[in-house]
Amino acid sequence: MPESERLRLEDVECKVCEIASERLGLGRERVRPESRILQDLHCDSLELVELVMAIEQAFQITLPDRAPDPVYKAVFTRQPFCLADLAELVYLEQGTGAPERLDWTRERTEPPVPSCVPFTQLGGRYAGASRSDPLEPLEPAGTGGVQYRRRSDGMRCLLIPAATVEIGCDAVPAHPDEQPRHKVEIDAFLIDAEPVSTTAYCRFLNSAGETSSEILADWFVLDPDDSRSEHMLIKRDQAEWRPITGAERWPMILVSWFGANAYSLWANGKDWRPYRGESAVNPPSFLPSEAQWEYAARGAAHRTFPWGDEPPTDERMRYASHRKGATYTVETLPLADVNAKLGMSPFGLHHMAGNVWQWCQDWYDEAFYMRPDASRPNPVNQTPTKTRSERGGSWIGPADLCRGSFRRGRPPQARGRCLGFRCTNSMPRTGKRALAGPVRSLALRSIITC
Repeated sequence: MPESERLRLEDVECKVCEIASERLGLGRERVRPESRILQDLHCDSLELVELVMAIEQAFQITLPDRAPDPVYKAVFTRQPFCLADLAELVYLEQGTGAPERLDWTRERTEPPVPSCVPFTQLGGRYAGASRSDPLEPLEPAGTGGVQYRRRSDGMRCLLIPAATVEIGCDAVPAHPDEQPRHKVEIDAFLIDAEPVSTTAYCRFLNSAGETSSEILADWFVLDPDDSRSEHMLIKRDQAEWRPITGAERWPMILVSWFGANAYSLWANGKDWRPYRGESAVNPPSFLPSEAQWEYAARGAAHRTFPWGDEPPTDERMRYASHRKGATYTVETLPLADVNAKLGMSPFGLHHMAGNVWQWCQDWYDEAFYMRPDASRPNPVNQTPTKTRSERGGSWIGPADLCRGSFRRGRPPQARGRCLGFRCTNSMPRTGKRALAGPVRSLALRSIITC
């Protein structure tokens, strides 16, 4: 592009603000170059995808999701990320031409109805442990693996055995933050078979005792003027939180890292109040580490997706379901039930690819895999950054984001319509004794003695 045809940065900023105002339905006076995309404009992945595609079309440019240029990368990873930063990227990319974005705009049909396993997560209220053991052993999972059920929320938890595991990826289309591929030793741990549902999250809220409006806002309650409020899947009915009708088995979305971490503490019988971890480098957490999550998603040896290296299909996982310009009511969000047999890992875990992103315990650092700490046993990045890790991809994005090694992070206060979580725990001390004795079945015959 001749220099005489290039737009000035000030003109780009003005146009970007106009597009953001139109796309987000906000008055132009509220949208300024210094507006923070997350904190001020309340953008989640869905709105950001729409905004980026509109900007690319308006300026006839490509905003690459991976760029070797360190200047572009430095701008793109600024925190907080403002409209002025987005405008700066547009200014730098003038003349690149609009992308096809085939992964984002492919023709879609109604996804097939997946088969499901019985739903075991509980609603209502948890009165506290009536038995000393917070976990009850179950018959082996369909994969033959050891499984338990957590008394606090009814979640099935599967045992992931200790192993030396390959983490990361060196092959195309791996991003720099996935490299190098390396081996780590991971101890045995338990992980939730499913993402935490709206039903179980309401049980947490009903059982946690009085919580202030400030804490609820820290976890999931949105500002009154946040357009995403219409997609809130739970509501308060007098003194009790309940899922909206039809969403009882959907994953809990629009939940921050703080809200996910508080749940992980409560579900495992711990005090949820240190959920922010502000006074400690390594706050208490029962969210999976990135290494645990990646191992649980695809097994000890490298594979692209939970099922292997074959490309994804709508029968295998929920992904790329968003159509450009589509809008949703709370009933038409293309979420799959947490107990649907989609994104199935070798261990029998559901939704380890697609449906919703899942918060992880680590602070996200794109260079973490390059440091010695990443190859130590049970690695967790404990060095604070401004973002927490998330894994797994979602119903919004393309298949590339659902790969087992794909990494990214968001500020811990972020929440989105494609972002949920699951919990972990260590192997129970009574595990060996429990396995040696009779296991409990969910079938009625287990309580019939005559």
